[in-house]
Amino acid sequence: MNKKLFSILISILLIFTIFTANATTLKHTKNNYNFKSKSDTNEYLITHEIIKSVVNLYDSIIHKTPDKWNWRDVNDEDWTTPIKDQCQDECGSCWAFGALGGLESNYKIWMNDSSLDVDLSEQYILSCSSGSCNGWFLSSTLKWIKNNGIILEDCMPYEADDAIPCESKCENWRDQLFGIKSYKKIPRDDINAIREALVTYGPLPATMDVYSDFYPEWNGGVYKQTSDEYVFGHVITIVGYDDTWGGENEGYWICKNSWGAEWGEDGWFRIAYRECNIEDYVYYLEGPNYPPNKPDTPTGTKTGAPGVEYTYISSCVDPDEDELYYIFDWGDGTDSGWFGPYKSSEKVSVNHTWVAKGKYPISVKTKELIGPNIIDIGIESEWSDPFEISIPKNKILNNPLIRLLDNLTNLFQLL
Repeated sequence: MNKKLFSILISILLIFTIFTANATTLKHTKNNYNFKSKSDTNEYLITHEIIKSVVNLYDSIIHKTPDKWNWRDVNDEDWTTPIKDQCQDECGSCWAFGALGGLESNYKIWMNDSSLDVDLSEQYILSCSSGSCNGWFLSSTLKWIKNNGIILEDCMPYEADDAIPCESKCENWRDQLFGIKSYKKIPRDDINAIREALVTYGPLPATMDVYSDFYPEWNGGVYKQTSDEYVFGHVITIVGYDDTWGGENEGYWICKNSWGAEWGEDGWFRIAYRECNIEDYVYYLEGPNYPPNKPDTPTGTKTGAPGVEYTYISSCVDPDEDELYYIFDWGDGTDSGWFGPYKSSEKVSVNHTWVAKGKYPISVKTKELIGPNIIDIGIESEWSDPFEISIPKNKILNNPLIRLLDNLTNLFQLL
């Protein structure tokens, strides 16, 4: 049945039910003015259950998901990426692998091309973020990717070492930078919502608890926890599910792990619903998002004097047409602070006063506003090429006596 038509029919049924309930309430109000009698309560409960059942019926049909789903085989195409090995015994970087396992697949889906070879750099996050080989939170990882973007594996290959400096990335890293528009947490323990998000958005980064019967070795099958020996928390990527396995209200998740292809089922695993708190922290991603272009070189006065205010102008294009915040570096140890937002390509002007003579390079960069709130900040641009202003000696120094005193002052500073 057409979903729109079904929605109308359900709405009519719901309105009729509510109208009947209101009529019953009105009758009791006129006759008894008593809303706490046992009969009134029973009738209310019956009406409430009818409304609840109608809503549940609507929800189950409108939001019906397939009995099975696997992003490794959607329309005979594999939208996932190959299994990697984080070297668990050396580095607890699952938070990077689980997040990027989702992002790699999502990027292929966003581009509508399952053949893309998407291999993102876990080392980039490990070296450049606050995360380490001792772990990090999944939500913090996704926020960092949103604010800073990600680069390709060959630009900064994985070394399982959080001491590798961030500066070790390749020279053209900015040319390949991209990120996400947003990430959203799915309600805890809501299997239906997780299934729907998986089908709608793509593979989902998620957390789970690991016990000694799962690590270091597990040979396959649908995993159910049997050990009470907790080992650590872990981040993985949910790529599918199967509701036909087991009895009523049973099923399992299909997940990508980061312990190499020799572990589990060629590096993958299946885990029964409601095991190891796997439904507690699950996220879906929206994107992609690209950083703003390099801003235009500022324009304005080239020669000035101390104590005089000058105006400088720049603009920047954002590939996603996001609004932008700007910051100007005045070359004298101060900056304008972030200000905005402005539309992509909109010309921005700002004033500054230099207090001492000298030559000052002025540069500008931007960052995106990618949501309704000021905290929804995306990736920053690189700095613009500098524009130099020269603040020569003040004209009062043309007086020989004043110039002599000025030179003596400089001499005493050297002494």
